[in-house]
Amino acid sequence: MSYLILFLVAAGFAMVPLPLFPSWVVVAYMVVEFDLRLWLAILFGALGTTLGRVVLVAVSRVAGHRMLGRWSQQNLDYLHARLENAAGDLGIAVLLGASPPPAGVLFILAGLMRVQLWLVAVSVFLGRTVGYWISVGGTSLAAEPLADRLRSVVGPWSVVLAVAIVAGVLVLALRIDYRTLIEDRKFRLHRGRR
Repeated sequence: MSYLILFLVAAGFAMVPLPLFPSWVVVAYMVVEFDLRLWLAILFGALGTTLGRVVLVAVSRVAGHRMLGRWSQQNLDYLHARLENAAGDLGIAVLLGASPPPAGVLFILAGLMRVQLWLVAVSVFLGRTVGYWISVGGTSLAAEPLADRLRSVVGPWSVVLAVAIVAGVLVLALRIDYRTLIEDRKFRLHRGRR
């Protein structure tokens, strides 16, 4: 039952694009608190995170396509094509797999750019498995005091701040003119007039 709870908590953390404390802390805490086997906890944590990120990308793909303007969609399509041409699927997979927390905005953008879901799933699973193995394996003894500290920091203002940060970063990422940035090496924000 504890592994199922860990799976669901990891999935929930990954579906929320807000900068929460790292999910490896939850995995490490549950390893200590419930005396879980490290390799099983890492497996269930990575599977839960994978499911959550795939859901976040899928929802972004469906909802974003309906909410984005024509310029924004063309801009993201251009960026996606350039990323695929420059690095191929492997480059995108490494970017998604190695993305440091909080990476919710990156996965929202992956959904808006219509990155293939299987690529997201494989990237996240491999990236989180390695990341959890390093993080949880090295810090599971310190997980309980760390979790207590993080619990005391999280409150209503931290949630409001997190929402504001994610919204700001997402708006900025959608306004960057990627064609001008890549081809002319000039940073320019789109103002919605085209």
